[in-house]
Amino acid sequence: MSNNSHVQVNHDRINNSPNNNQTTTSEINATKVNNIEINSTEVNSTAPCYYEQQGSGSPIVFIHGSFATTSTWKKIVQQLARTHHCISIKLPGHCGMPDPDDFSAPNIDTELKIIESVIAELIQQPGQPIHLIGHSFGGVVALALALKGSIKIQELTLFEPVSTWVFESVNDQEMTAQVNAFIQDYRQGINNNDLYVCGKVIDFWGGEGAFEPLPDFIKDGMVPLTANNNRHWALCENTYHQRTSLNLLTIPTKLVCGSASNPVAQAIVHHLRNELPNSKQYTIPGASHFLVTSHAIECLDIINK
Repeated sequence: MSNNSHVQVNHDRINNSPNNNQTTTSEINATKVNNIEINSTEVNSTAPCYYEQQGSGSPIVFIHGSFATTSTWKKIVQQLARTHHCISIKLPGHCGMPDPDDFSAPNIDTELKIIESVIAELIQQPGQPIHLIGHSFGGVVALALALKGSIKIQELTLFEPVSTWVFESVNDQEMTAQVNAFIQDYRQGINNNDLYVCGKVIDFWGGEGAFEPLPDFIKDGMVPLTANNNRHWALCENTYHQRTSLNLLTIPTKLVCGSASNPVAQAIVHHLRNELPNSKQYTIPGASHFLVTSHAIECLDIINK
């Protein structure tokens, strides 16, 4: 794994550290940041607010990944909010949102219904198409929403979507076996209450040794999210669609991976490129799985293409 990838994980979580000069939720609700209005959860609100929004113009909806937050998109949104209405989704169990209630039988509809509700609330013109962007597990959710067809999507951009169900759709037995072996080992670690078992996921996607150098407060912050991540793996497996469903998805789609990424992530992007008829693949040199922050400028250039 490249050094840039190590910096990405560190940067994404450090941005949320209380030791940094971050704007608090109450400050966000009371002020504008860089002259851009940000709406988040009201301090006294009893209902969770599953989004942050900035800017105005044509809407772009961002979905972060597992073990992550909306700060994943910070560098990118700062630029795009100058000309677009940027909506960053907070996934269940992340960003202070309540855990989902489907741990016993995970269903991607939990995420999809939240996003559909947010879009219905925030998009001023009913039926206005959106640009939908997802990273990692956020890419799994974004692709599932596109396949569901409940939202009008003008463009879809997926940064290393971990949609491992695609391997079954295209009968890639070698990659299916690699994923299954990892999941078995990971869940065994969870059952054994292994210390920092979450690190297995970071090392799997980011490269061996990616987790170890992270500061303890980052590692400790990831531990409570392990149950949600395990649920995400279940969704990566069971959010299955027939190959023909991919072949019929004609939304213009950008598929992005890093040249230094896990071969599993690269294979998912490769298969999607072959199956989605209106897609284009981009590879960012030197980037790994956490490319949306380690290589934000390159990712922004691809979004703007």
